[in-house]
Amino acid sequence: MATLISHRFARAEPRRRVVAYMEGLLSHSLRKNAFALASHAREVGPDGMQRLLRTAKWDADEVRDDLLAYVLRHTRVEGGDQPGHGDGVLVAAQEAFVKKGRHSAGVTWQYSSRHRRMENCQIGLFLTHVSARGSGVLDRELYLPQEWLRDRPQVIASGLRQQASYASKARLTQRMIARALDGGLPRPWISVPERDLWDEELRLWLDGRGLPHALRLAPEEAASLLPRGMTGVLGATGPGRAPGSSSGLNTLPWQTVRLPGTAPGGRAQWLLVHHSAAAGRPEGYLCSGPPATTVAEFIRAVRAQTRARHCLDVLRNEVGLDEYQVRTVTGWYRHTTLSLLAYAFRSFALEGRVREPARTPGRAAFGQRARRAPRPGRTPLTSVGLRP
Repeated sequence: MATLISHRFARAEPRRRVVAYMEGLLSHSLRKNAFALASHAREVGPDGMQRLLRTAKWDADEVRDDLLAYVLRHTRVEGGDQPGHGDGVLVAAQEAFVKKGRHSAGVTWQYSSRHRRMENCQIGLFLTHVSARGSGVLDRELYLPQEWLRDRPQVIASGLRQQASYASKARLTQRMIARALDGGLPRPWISVPERDLWDEELRLWLDGRGLPHALRLAPEEAASLLPRGMTGVLGATGPGRAPGSSSGLNTLPWQTVRLPGTAPGGRAQWLLVHHSAAAGRPEGYLCSGPPATTVAEFIRAVRAQTRARHCLDVLRNEVGLDEYQVRTVTGWYRHTTLSLLAYAFRSFALEGRVREPARTPGRAAFGQRARRAPRPGRTPLTSVGLRP
């Protein structure tokens, strides 16, 4: 852990400050903005923390690669090279960060799935790995809408290269999945809980890579896939066997319908319907996998979304994911990467760590200097190996 990210910083100043930054994110402070983090690090002002996110020389993507490897090292299950044997589930999700102004990178009037309405917000995409060993968020992307990219002076001022091109949410999701596969996950399940995070090109790409998946469908899409006489599966208000569902397998409150035809590689396709009381209406998923795939595997892929949502909620509420004070693309990626890394340390290195018994105040072993105890709420990352 001592050299996990320290080699990404050529100078000692940003190396020390990034440790202090993550310690502040893990503290119990009410706010995690630059002023609070600087105060927690006992710095005179916020300039140093802001410089770390804006102009200091380090690459957030390189630190992201270290984050991805660290999370997979703690969440990947041995023997996961065969479907259904501990591969884990990669869950894609999006988070909206509401803003008052329109000067931050990617901010525009767009739909927020968290608030279920249009908001003036940024949208970040996240990829979480969920397995029997644990869960961790291992990647992130900032969605830049087309209307925002058309404003070239604003784009240049945000720190983005002028020749940057638009990438849809589906393309950003595909990039994150590809990086996770390159990082050592040969054949995980892919779970996408929102319709605008995938498209037909992504689905065919997953089939071509032989990746089993569960992709959320719009209600009208799910209805169009049902064979004639089985529309009651989606019309039911609660769990129960729909009329004419003898050709499908009913595992209340889950129902599956085998779809005709085959996907590339001889893979089969199913329509999975979940009657959720919380959602208020049935949710449909287009699933693909080997013909011998069981219903339990479909359910595991969909239920992994709940654990991924919990990770993102903790990141927002306790690790300061949405409390940044940066406007540039570079600043967003840097803050977000450090937030994910701090959360990973908290999940895999800090929890359950046995603390040394407290020494008598004012007394120290002969020949040793008494160490100053950390302030309440501060979890020193140096004690788990990340030294400045």
